[in-house]
Formats: sequence, C-alpha cells, structure tokens
Amino acid sequence: MMSGLQRWASTRGVQVGWGPARVVTEEKTRIQGMVSAGELDPGLFRHELAAHQDPDRPRSGWNVVVVAVPRPAHRVVFALTRTERAEALLPPTYFRYTASFEDIRQDLAANGLPLARVEHLNGPHKAIAARLGLVRYGRNNIVYAPGIGSYLQLGVFWTDAKLPGRPAPDRPTLLPECAGCDRCRKACPTGAIGEDRVLLRAHLCLAYANQHPGVWPEWASRGPHRCLQGCLFCQLACPVNPALPIEDSGLSFSPTETTALLEAGENLPPAVRNSLRIKLAWLGRGHMETLLGRNLAALVRTLRAARSGEVRA
Repeated sequence: MMSGLQRWASTRGVQVGWGPARVVTEEKTRIQGMVSAGELDPGLFRHELAAHQDPDRPRSGWNVVVVAVPRPAHRVVFALTRTERAEALLPPTYFRYTASFEDIRQDLAANGLPLARVEHLNGPHKAIAARLGLVRYGRNNIVYAPGIGSYLQLGVFWTDAKLPGRPAPDRPTLLPECAGCDRCRKACPTGAIGEDRVLLRAHLCLAYANQHPGVWPEWASRGPHRCLQGCLFCQLACPVNPALPIEDSGLSFSPTETTALLEAGENLPPAVRNSLRIKLAWLGRGHMETLLGRNLAALVRTLRAARSGEVRA
C-alpha cells in the first residue's frame, strides 16, 4: 500500500505526508493555547479555525494523510461597460476549493489508497501539514512545499490505511531562506507582516479583510490590488516561489451581471440573479454576492485610480 501511495503521488506531481491521528489533537491543543496566551488573534481563530473543526472522535489505529497539490491562480473578467473591463484574480485554493478538495479525496481513495477508507478532515490544515513535515512556514505565515512553493492546495484526510510510522517535527518549522530576508514584509501594503513574529497581524491582513463581511476598511485601500478574494503581494515577492501560473477561469461576467454584483444583487430580474449565482457557484464562491460585490467595488476603485495616476500600480 505504501508503494502505491508513493507511486500515486509521483504520477500526480504532488507531495504527500502522513502521521498518526494524535497529531490532529495535539495541533488543536497547541493552537488553542496560543489563543489563550494572546499570541493568536481571537477573531482569526473564530473565523478561520474554530468554525472548521471536526468534533474529536475516537479513531484508534487511523492515520492522517496530507497531500500538497500545485495550484495556479485563476483570472475572472468583469465587464464594467461595453468598453471597460476589470480582471480579477482568485489565488490558488480559492478557485473551486471544495470541489477540488473532493476531487483529491476521490483520486486518493481510488488510486492512492484503494483498500482503505479516506475521509475529509476539518481542522488546521496548515498546522497539521507542517507538523508532519510536509511543508514549512514562511515568514508571511504561508506554508511552502518542496518543489512547489506556496502556490498549492492542501488536502488533509483521515484514513484507516496501515501506514509505516515516520518521525515528525515537534513543532512547525520556518523556511531557512527566511533568515535575513524581509521581502514579504516590505511587499505587504498594510503592515500585516511584522518583524518580531511569524503570526500575522490579522486585523491588518488584506486577505482576512476581503474574506469577511462588513464595511470595506480604509486601511485596505492603500494601493492597487488584483484579487477578488485573498492576496498575493507577499507570495509574489517571495524568492522561494516559482513564477505564479495564471489560468483563465473560463468565466466572464456581462455588464448586467457585473452591475448586479456591485449592487449586491438587489431587486434583480430572476434571469440575471440566476445566471450570476450559477457563475459564482462554478467559481466555488456561491452565496457570496454581497461580499464579492463589495470586494469588486474596492478593486475597481483601485484599478481606476491606478489608471488615472492617483496611485502607483
């Protein structure tokens, strides 16, 4: 079974790691301790981690398998008028994340571990992958896999497969290339990456701001950005990363659909509402009309300001 898993990973061009189920409980406990000690922002924990945890269940003899899959960014086109358009990016993992996660699970179950059960694991994916030694953290609090960089998606799964034991780091480790390098910190337009720690200042993180509802914060509009959600400033500046692959999402939004999104879907004819929702669902961003409309409006403002010379592109 082990050779089959390694052969599957090699043929797919992915990295794979594994370890005992106790690693999940240990990482959850470690992260909760960071929250209690004030090292991790409670809001970040509540929105990004606590709401996505599996209830602890006895899994005697089970293992955790983590798969690091290279992912490109995806381009989405919005027609503002008949002659003006805006191109937005969805960074790696944002495009069809849930569907891709299930695709990985199905392929792993059918071809990598065909004699075992493979189930989704909801939890701190980055922390688990780092604890198993599959990835390392960069100073930007993003994880990197050997030969892939940070442009990846992590698939994290429970399995009852009997896998050989392997040593795992006692705690997540930092990329050695980060020593003496501060390119990501200088590239961050909002100061979310500090000099004193790896943990982000979540209240200043552009990706954190554009994933949660509310009024678009003034501090997040300090320069042009390209992402409908998420952020790529620090990753693009990182010398460890390869060039970012960008693919077409295959979708474009008409002026009518774009206007509807910018207006948060209010008082729309059913046909427009339905086409808008179908396209957002295909992107993996279903039921996010209000949030994405707000983000798109901010992106359009910065693009227009850059074109007029008001800010540096």
